[in-house]
Amino acid sequence: MTGLFNYLLWAGSILCFIAYGIQEDKRDKSNLYLGIVLSLIVILTAIFSYSQQAKSASLMAQFKNYLPPKATVYREGKKKEVNSGTLVVGDIVEISNGSNIPADIVIIRCSEMKVNNASLTGESEDILRSAEEFNKNIFESANVAFFGTFCTNGQGVGIVFKTGDNTVIGQIANLAQTAEAAETPLAIEIDKFIKFISTIAISWGLLFFILGFIYGYSFITNLVFMIGIIVANVPEGLLMTVTLTLALTAKKMAEKYVLVKNMESVETLGSTSCICSDKTGTLTQNKMTVSHLFFDMQMLDASINYSTYKNNPSLKIGYDVNKTGLNNLVQSVALGTKGVFRYTPSKDEIIKYYAKKHEKNEKSVIYDTIPDDEISEANLAL
Repeated sequence: MTGLFNYLLWAGSILCFIAYGIQEDKRDKSNLYLGIVLSLIVILTAIFSYSQQAKSASLMAQFKNYLPPKATVYREGKKKEVNSGTLVVGDIVEISNGSNIPADIVIIRCSEMKVNNASLTGESEDILRSAEEFNKNIFESANVAFFGTFCTNGQGVGIVFKTGDNTVIGQIANLAQTAEAAETPLAIEIDKFIKFISTIAISWGLLFFILGFIYGYSFITNLVFMIGIIVANVPEGLLMTVTLTLALTAKKMAEKYVLVKNMESVETLGSTSCICSDKTGTLTQNKMTVSHLFFDMQMLDASINYSTYKNNPSLKIGYDVNKTGLNNLVQSVALGTKGVFRYTPSKDEIIKYYAKKHEKNEKSVIYDTIPDDEISEANLAL
């Protein structure tokens, strides 16, 4: 609820309340109503902006998934699983196929180990790791694996040499957070407009305040008239109009799978004529997707998958999920893949699943009272 525009509306609202408080005729409540309207405009706009930014923040929070919940370490001569957040420099960790790298490590032993550094470099190709090969440049050294990357093949053992914010990806995140945020062209233009309007409003208000004394009006009458002139020049609907316009545009972009973190950036993006990117993975998600399916001697479009179709039934799916040929193809792919699922649902997610299944209120379900077989079922289902 801050910003030059909001400050102007707050000032107008306070002046309206003051004018209502000092006016002699209390039956005229126009100033009171206008003050309430101005306050509501600022509050509702702030709530709307917050909800929009909260959605973006929740999506950005998914980057925390880079940190695997558990890591296999050797401590006191024993192999054990610990929380990845408790790793320290010098820990010996074991990496297996399908797991995330929990910290920056130096590999001391490995077998056909490959990692995917797409989160750092944007390169989609898997890179072979070797305990014997090293380079002075840490990014080109074959015996180093970085936090946030993914082991796609083989296995290995390494020594942790950097954790948390000291890792390479942690340093990149810190740089992104400390980057200076420049004002958008729209914000600059609105600030200029508000300063111009404020100057005119205050000038005219003071002018008529002085003229009122010249013509012999009382102090209270002149003050109420001055406040009325200032408030009349405040564009009450401009903030709401700008916010709604940007929000509608952001919503349309969200339908195209474009995340708008700051609504004012919509206007900046609209004036962009060229976007330069160094390599694939920088602007994309680095996710391999199926574009076409070939079975039963025919080629079918798979650009719209069944999961997307379920979320938006208005889309037209290019294949029939009930066909025997498709089911055989999916079964072959599932049996032939090396990928494994290691997602561990949180207690809140298990409680929510259990409550929905048994038609109970989530607040009445206590995690410790859920049977083990129900927890196992929830883990599989989620």
